[in-house]
Amino acid sequence: MDVEASSEPVPIGDMIDGWDSTFKSGDYAYANASAVIGVDVNSWILERETRWYYYLTFSPDTAAWYRDLDQGNERTSQDQIELSAKVLEAQGLRFGHRFEGERWQMTPKLAVYKVGHFQFGQLNGVSFDGTGRNVSVELNSYFDEDKVLNYKADVPEGTGVSLSIAGDWQITDQWAVDYEFNDLFNRWVFEDAAFNKGCVNLGSVDETVCTSSSSASGRSGQERLVETIPVTSKARLIYQPLGLALAGTMHGRYERLSLAKFWSLDKIDLGASIYSTNQFGLHVHNRYFQLDVISDDRRIHYARDAEVTLGVSLPW
Repeated sequence: MDVEASSEPVPIGDMIDGWDSTFKSGDYAYANASAVIGVDVNSWILERETRWYYYLTFSPDTAAWYRDLDQGNERTSQDQIELSAKVLEAQGLRFGHRFEGERWQMTPKLAVYKVGHFQFGQLNGVSFDGTGRNVSVELNSYFDEDKVLNYKADVPEGTGVSLSIAGDWQITDQWAVDYEFNDLFNRWVFEDAAFNKGCVNLGSVDETVCTSSSSASGRSGQERLVETIPVTSKARLIYQPLGLALAGTMHGRYERLSLAKFWSLDKIDLGASIYSTNQFGLHVHNRYFQLDVISDDRRIHYARDAEVTLGVSLPW
């Protein structure tokens, strides 16, 4: 099981429950969680995965505008509203094979998914001074369930396919690298996705980004949708004599560097790490067990960047 989440403007929990904690300027919110159970026999791998994926990108103006709208604060500036959403819940099977050489190994995996809940869309426009309700915006949203305009639709499950590659290379007796490229190629298809496409002009606006016959107009329906999500890239350089590891992670706008130190005690490795995202991590690894807890705040309700990994491996 692996859960990784990052939110620049507000703590992770507030992205769901309301923006009432300390606000900072930011332009993304990201979460990826997966629960996997599988078998590895003679280098052939079969896994069952349940996955939750959430990626929002927005302009800093949009974050500030939404914060004041949520809190009922007055705005004194004109803000550019730019929001893109990619959200899905999926279950699937992953098939893989591990290729090995004398000092390297590489494991490609192909995942096939059924997608239940999903939402993909964009919101673009302008907000004018006031309480945040003087806006001109254009909406383009695809979903299985509309929680905003309450549009009713019978949407079948979508499908997805994703190719990932992981591996490592023992460069010398002292230096090694490992890497992961998750969703290196991916494609998500919804044969009959529900959609809302429209124009909203509310309150007092100095200019409009679209034309509507009233305060809001548009159309709803169902049509085929094909989408992708960004690649997640991870790499780590390890200096084995000192147990040091320099690592980096990138997913769209989300970027993180880290430095970790591990100590070997009998049959267990203990580690600590620091991150460019102001996180601190603790790690416990052995042949059969892995636990990583990483956060920028020990009070989980206030954490903006957090990751928890729990793994158990049973030989048979």
